[in-house]
Amino acid sequence: MAKKVIIIGSGFGGLAAALRLRAKGLDITLVEKQPDLGGRARVFKKGSFIYDGGPTVITAPYLFEELFSLFNKKISNYVEIVPLDLWYRFVFSDGQTFDYSGDEKLMEKEIKKFSDKDFEGYNNLVNFTEKIFNKGFTDLSDKPFNNLTFMLKQVPSLLSLKSYKSVYKLVSDYIKNEKLRRVFSMHPLLVGGNPFTTTSIYTLILFLEKKWGIHYSMGGTGSVVKALEKLMHEENIKIIKSAEVTEIISNDNRVKGVKINNSEIIECDYIVCNSDPPNVYQNLIKSKSNYNFLFKQKMKRMDYSMGLFVYYFGSKKTIQRGGSSYYLFWKFLRKTFG
Repeated sequence: MAKKVIIIGSGFGGLAAALRLRAKGLDITLVEKQPDLGGRARVFKKGSFIYDGGPTVITAPYLFEELFSLFNKKISNYVEIVPLDLWYRFVFSDGQTFDYSGDEKLMEKEIKKFSDKDFEGYNNLVNFTEKIFNKGFTDLSDKPFNNLTFMLKQVPSLLSLKSYKSVYKLVSDYIKNEKLRRVFSMHPLLVGGNPFTTTSIYTLILFLEKKWGIHYSMGGTGSVVKALEKLMHEENIKIIKSAEVTEIISNDNRVKGVKINNSEIIECDYIVCNSDPPNVYQNLIKSKSNYNFLFKQKMKRMDYSMGLFVYYFGSKKTIQRGGSSYYLFWKFLRKTFG
């Protein structure tokens, strides 16, 4: 009889875990407290407007393709994902703009609008971030950091890659123009980090974008969530929505199940929790007798990373890039938000 696994939370991590474990033959139940799936990638609706709640672009599409290939299926039969020509447009307070893309000729043109000298520094920065990518993403992204010996072995490499510097500081070693420094150190913002304090290891995102490009799922990020949900139904993964896990039940240091909405109990052999760790340790695990002194102190000292304050708004008019309406749109943003 297949082992029963409960997945808590339906962010992309929870969705991927459910599918990967199902491909191994396990009996999977995914529990989500919201009425729809997606976690931070949920979709919000207001009247006729539809908003992606969190991520809007895809930087490593092969990771989604893998989930479908586990069941000998093609992602193209479920959702259309297309590469973007323009990745980001930065608008500065003085009205200057910077168009960020994977086209190196256009990048040279954009950089030289601000500084002729910094294009060479940009190329050197990209070359250095490739080394960080090869170590941080290729070698370590799929390795668990729960072994002290393994972690210590990584120290020399991380020091040689200047991990002790912040993202902004590393970028500043190569780029001198202040506006360009902001452009090329913005990537930690994508994961809720502060460029001035986040370790420079996160500059690997800069090279990751260069390697695979930036893509968009037609219909928004919610279309990817819908595609994964459809695949889960096809592969007999049980999905329970509007069901908040209020307790992880355990006995003798082994999980036994979860309590939903402070009432119903679902038993299982294993749990994969895609919830925020502080919430899990403080609220979902009721018995804290196994927490040692050092762990309790760590919880007290935990410093939460910055988040994003997001405005969602819609327009009754079509915004055309490069046209007068596009200019008025940015003028509106500058006047409203500074």
